[in-house]
Amino acid sequence: MHAANIKPRLQLVVLTFDCIDCERLQLAGDFNDWVPDRNIETRKINGRWQKIFTAEPGIYEYRLIVDGKWQQDPGNTAEIPNDKGTINSLLQVPVQL
Repeated sequence: MHAANIKPRLQLVVLTFDCIDCERLQLAGDFNDWVPDRNIETRKINGRWQKIFTAEPGIYEYRLIVDGKWQQDPGNTAEIPNDKGTINSLLQVPVQL
């Protein structure tokens, strides 16, 4: 089998947010067609939010929705301007063999 015929496997992604105090935290990005929390499991343990999902390896743009307000991830310095004049955060999902 040639390497070109091997499809990248979905990777488990766990994002943890320690410093966000809110009632509701959602996540949207390239990995879920920008639909807040679509196909994402949310856990809140001792004030720490976790967002758990699967994605193919690659680089994704995303934003957080904190109590209904879209914003970049304050804990992530990897970012890129978007076409709306704001900033998207970047997430790299590595290839794992």
